[in-house]
Amino acid sequence: MISLFTLFGIALGVLAFVSGSWAQSQLVTDAGGATDFGPIFIAIAYLQTAVIIFFLGPVIAALVGGLLGSVFSSPKTALITGGGGSLVGFYIMSVIALGVLVLSKGDGATQAFSFGQALVPMLVAGIPTAIMGSLVSALSSALN
Repeated sequence: MISLFTLFGIALGVLAFVSGSWAQSQLVTDAGGATDFGPIFIAIAYLQTAVIIFFLGPVIAALVGGLLGSVFSSPKTALITGGGGSLVGFYIMSVIALGVLVLSKGDGATQAFSFGQALVPMLVAGIPTAIMGSLVSALSSALN
């Protein structure tokens, strides 16, 4: 379960890097150094990318949790394993994806958030991810 979250983190990180770099090139570099609105739009694009990463957590947890739960005969074991795996996996995925996104920050992204500023929202977003992973795992186990 954690390895799948890690793979998603790498893929999302690469996509975040590409989109962050592209936003900077379109809104600042190619715009002749537009210093009024360019950095603001880049900050919004970074925030949107982080929100997408956070929203994907419960979706991935539900998909992987459904597969994982079918392996266990006990719904209680599936609940604990699915929840723990989803929580740890989500944090690994988010650290990788957000870390790579922040690496794409250049001179035009001065107003975009830092990695430290994203930690509290990331920690909070892990809660619904863990709940989704645990419940879907337990349900999948109970139905098998």
